[in-house]
Amino acid sequence: MHFYCFFITHKQILQAYSDYENDQIYGDPDGIYCESKIFETVEFGYNKIVVERPTRDADGNIILKKGKPVADAALRDTENVPLVEDIDTYFKREVLPYASDAWIDKKKTKIGYEIPMTRYFYKYQAPEAVEDIAARIYILEADISASLEKLFHEEA
Repeated sequence: MHFYCFFITHKQILQAYSDYENDQIYGDPDGIYCESKIFETVEFGYNKIVVERPTRDADGNIILKKGKPVADAALRDTENVPLVEDIDTYFKREVLPYASDAWIDKKKTKIGYEIPMTRYFYKYQAPEAVEDIAARIYILEADISASLEKLFHEEA
């Protein structure tokens, strides 16, 4: 298991790390705080697959070389398939319904890892009400108008 934490102070880091507990908050969630989360390393891994599509001639026919379709580099794409998921199952579900002539160039598959902080740590905050924003804008406009009136009145 791996331990990740948004941290602000050394004390919070040390406390969270030594406790080694999942979904704990150290400090003030409305201020400076540390949130611990524990994940298996495999959750951050993926297979980057290369998805190929065939080249077609002017008549729309697939161009073959030695009996196999020639890949069109302009149509080449990649997909990140989670390590915990079977590549072929993912491909059938996520790619083939939209590109039935596609195939995977398995020689180009690479394993990668990333920690998508937003996915694991993002906390939704509802946007401010439109009425409140409009009221604030109205006050700002009135303040600007008053300042302009005062500025141009002083020059006259």
